[in-house]
Amino acid sequence: MTEILIISHSSHIAEGTKALVEQMAKDVTIRASGGVDGSIGTNSAQISSMLNDVEEDTICFYDIGSSLMNLEMAVEMYDGGHNIHVSGAPLVEGSFLAGVEISVGTDTESIMEKLSEMQK
Repeated sequence: MTEILIISHSSHIAEGTKALVEQMAKDVTIRASGGVDGSIGTNSAQISSMLNDVEEDTICFYDIGSSLMNLEMAVEMYDGGHNIHVSGAPLVEGSFLAGVEISVGTDTESIMEKLSEMQK
């Protein structure tokens, strides 16, 4: 089953989004990273650590600016055997849609198509 990775500059946004999605998609693995050392920010080492724990293909969502840059660096360094997909869909709406779709058995490719529609 596809996993979800949420990257935000804020731990509150990351954990809140994770909690929201988990209420609708209880069996979906969701990992969240927000903030750095109790402050606002993201870093590629923290994201890499989470990517190294994934057990399935993963769809990643991010909020603003450097979160995408740090996520892309972490994905470039990832040497695991799973496909890592980065979605430009809005963080909350995209991760919610993905969680629900994963929970009903939709394949990753179809989910990515639906997420790309959200970006238009």
